[in-house]
Amino acid sequence: MDANRLSAACTLVGALLAGACSAGAGKSDTAKGSAIQSGSVANDPAVRQAIDSADQKFAAAMKSSDAATAASFYEDNATSMPPNMEAETGRAAIEKGFTQLFKDVGKINDFTAETKDFDAYGGHIIEVGSYNMSFTPPGAKAPMKDHGTFINYWRKQPDGSWKIHRDAIVSATPMPNAPPAGPMKK
Repeated sequence: MDANRLSAACTLVGALLAGACSAGAGKSDTAKGSAIQSGSVANDPAVRQAIDSADQKFAAAMKSSDAATAASFYEDNATSMPPNMEAETGRAAIEKGFTQLFKDVGKINDFTAETKDFDAYGGHIIEVGSYNMSFTPPGAKAPMKDHGTFINYWRKQPDGSWKIHRDAIVSATPMPNAPPAGPMKK
């Protein structure tokens, strides 16, 4: 995989993970020992359902290469932090990134994400998970794969909806021509 395609793939992963559509997204997990107050949003099935629904709609927008709809899940002042790329700040910049991404990566063949942890604190939600995906860039003879982890920070909006304020995606796929990661030295 060349560096430009991997960079585009990493941007795609960031975008897809912001939605984190998965079969596991309907599970209500909270971290052991997390400071969830009684009666908070974390215990409200309607809130979890709202995030799960947003995740599914976002994934549909990504698979149909709809940059405007994908960006609509972000706050106006959101920041998206895809791997191996500069952060994109503001919904317009995020939409521009999606537009370029769809040109670069081609067809998304498969995408799965699993929400591993879902913590809600009043009007704030932190969603953590992992992903696997494959895509076929223009001119490629075979699909390419990527996998890694993500974190989404959602905030409740004045109209009651939820939007992504920040996201960060960590690809576990090595950069092209990079040696495999080894154990860290002390």
